Amino acid sequence: ELTLTGRGCGQEERAPMCGVPYHSAESYIARLIAKGYKVAICEQMEDPATAKGLVKRDIVRVVTPGTILEGSMLDETRNNYIASVYLAENRCGVCFADISTGEVYGTELLLPEGECASLRDELARYQPKELLFNGAVMQLSEIGAFCRERLHASGELLDDERFDRAACRERVLRQFEKDDLPALSLPEESNIVPALGALLGYLEETQRTGIERINSLSLYSQAQYMRLDLSARRNLELTDTTRSKEQRGTLLWVLDRTQTAMGKRLIRTCIERPLMQCAHILRRHDAVEELVNDPVLRETVRSQLTGIFDLERLMTRVVYGSAGGRELRSLCSTAQKLPALREALEPVKCSLLTEILREIDPLEDLCELVDRAIVEDPPITVREGGIIREGYNAELDAFSSAVI
Repeated sequence: ELTLTGRGCGQEERAPMCGVPYHSAESYIARLIAKGYKVAICEQMEDPATAKGLVKRDIVRVVTPGTILEGSMLDETRNNYIASVYLAENRCGVCFADISTGEVYGTELLLPEGECASLRDELARYQPKELLFNGAVMQLSEIGAFCRERLHASGELLDDERFDRAACRERVLRQFEKDDLPALSLPEESNIVPALGALLGYLEETQRTGIERINSLSLYSQAQYMRLDLSARRNLELTDTTRSKEQRGTLLWVLDRTQTAMGKRLIRTCIERPLMQCAHILRRHDAVEELVNDPVLRETVRSQLTGIFDLERLMTRVVYGSAGGRELRSLCSTAQKLPALREALEPVKCSLLTEILREIDPLEDLCELVDRAIVEDPPITVREGGIIREGYNAELDAFSSAVI
């Protein structure tokens, strides 16, 4: 049910071509991805006016269910994870990545012979849209059915060479710019290394550019979070109701008073991964207590968060080179609010809020550059032109004047 482009051929009806109109490609990609397909994006690599014979084309990106970057295809309230699982000698390395935000998590599970409950629970915790795995995982017959029927995730069996430990080790160290695995808190024998290396290789192959957005790795153990299987999560109605699968009436619906898309994803993560370690729980409680006991501080911070755009996903689109003029202006608008947010947080005393205050970069240089280079009301797409301010680049101004 795709409407193809066409070309006149002397008949009453136009002859259908093998593509879709570029201006509506995103909606077609979304429909194909929802059905479990992968979509290869091809572009012309040379000027048709100067090309001899057929215009050279090449694949510039492969869109898969776990590698979506387009805002119109993502739910801003939840992460879109791709998972990689490597099983060997009853030890299972598992990695989850959301390339739209740059987050990567890794853990190692012990799986007794034929036992896969802990892996199933871990997948239920993150609910990835796409799963990569090695041949040994195929022996866990329940996992395939669980991913298809319960998680509705697509799966792909990768060749064993993709999980080669030496190659994966080199790729991981190169990605995170480290000299050895202990610098990442990874033991040499950890099965997280092949899982992560295979995942990074897959992302390099499908995305071609922008993988440098993934620059930090968060390792965790099962003891850090409460173990809840998918049935328990659904019966507790943490984020979706059992009957209608809606958010209204859930624990998330009761608690979510966040002001930003980043906050909505964070509070969902907190609910889906309840902390187990007392020190971490008390640290979070101290931050909540300070904000509850100081309504002036709380409302000041809340007001400063109003109107802040999804900085995590905006930065990813910039890194991948897919950001347009409007995304850049949104980035600038958000950066302009950061100094006031820092000022609002100055009175905080607890360790967690103090750490957040210390880590806020006001991005003044970035804000100044975007404000100087991009017009106030840029067009929707780059193809329309008119994104760069007059006076920013003399050479561009000269070309524009010549065209006019």
